[in-house]
Amino acid sequence: MLDVKPDLEYIIRVRRELHRVPELRFDLPKTLAIVRRELESLGIEYTEKYGRSSIVAYLAKGRGRAIGIRADMDALPIKEESGVPFSSEHEGMMHACGHDAHTAMLIGTAKMLKECEDELPSEVRLFFQPSEEKSPGGAILMCEDGCMDGVEAILATHVDTSVEPGCIAFNYSNMNACSRGIKITAKGKVAHAATPHKGIDALAMAYKIYGAISLIKARELDPKECTVISIGMINGGTAPNNVCDKVEMYGTVRTHSDELSEHIFKRITEIAESVARDMGGEALVETTGLYPIVTNDKRLAEIFYRSSVRVLGEEHVNDKHEASLGGEDFSRYLKYSPGVFFRNGVKVQNVICSSHNANFVIDESALDVAPRMYLEFIKEYFSIK
Repeated sequence: MLDVKPDLEYIIRVRRELHRVPELRFDLPKTLAIVRRELESLGIEYTEKYGRSSIVAYLAKGRGRAIGIRADMDALPIKEESGVPFSSEHEGMMHACGHDAHTAMLIGTAKMLKECEDELPSEVRLFFQPSEEKSPGGAILMCEDGCMDGVEAILATHVDTSVEPGCIAFNYSNMNACSRGIKITAKGKVAHAATPHKGIDALAMAYKIYGAISLIKARELDPKECTVISIGMINGGTAPNNVCDKVEMYGTVRTHSDELSEHIFKRITEIAESVARDMGGEALVETTGLYPIVTNDKRLAEIFYRSSVRVLGEEHVNDKHEASLGGEDFSRYLKYSPGVFFRNGVKVQNVICSSHNANFVIDESALDVAPRMYLEFIKEYFSIK
């Protein structure tokens, strides 16, 4: 049963078309048009009622227990320099994280499953999601609108340029971090540089806050905790001969614990408010975006391992993948049902190139791996021989 295979040539063709027209966040008219066109040509039912700029497609709708598979569709505000013949036609935008590949692989999965739809033991629900790159992200809106109703398990992948093509990587616990964006606003009082005693220096305030925050990880946390507390941008001041009255600091907190992330945010707030108060000013600390931790379900990961070994061979399966400190809003779906998130190897030989990079390239020959894994997981999950 379910003896079908993904059409790699088709997946690559769709991926290249998507790569030419990268779009940002929820503004995805050309991307959505391609997804609609392909689903309609395959005779697959879909809806756009969940969230915003999303598509949810159905195979064997209403049959048994539903399994979900998710792909993100948005690109990044990066000018492409990869030199591939199907480079971005949208100035200043690029699929530099592989979401074009994710979308194409899910369309390829739809094509493959349509061929055996009558044999599917259960509904398979395909989530084409917008705005993964920018918190709060598209997943939360889709989930709040009920896209996960009736879904018993959910899968997703991310292409990985550090993993060899034909290989996958995952683990039985945390795959991605809890990622929290923070904004600290220090407020003082403007004065002329010649009369600094009449002002309250927000720059000096921010300097003290920055230093104190750096000690949270160094002196307050267990050194074995995998944690990043980073301030990456500071803006302030209006003139070189004025005492600065306002500074905005932006950064990120990344941990492998949602609870620890909340604790660190609380401590940053306490520190900023205390420093500002001592200097006669004010401070406001805000969360600018939050992706909870991505944790694979152990039971489903064991099913996934058996499936992957059967498809790829044990030597191509790494089930001890190190947890990443990157954020990923697949975590939103995991609040509603258990799931598995895995890495699909697309490393290009002799090329070192991480995602979010203007030179990002992938080995397209590996884009049939995830669809094969999705099908085999379904077979294993329902014990289909």
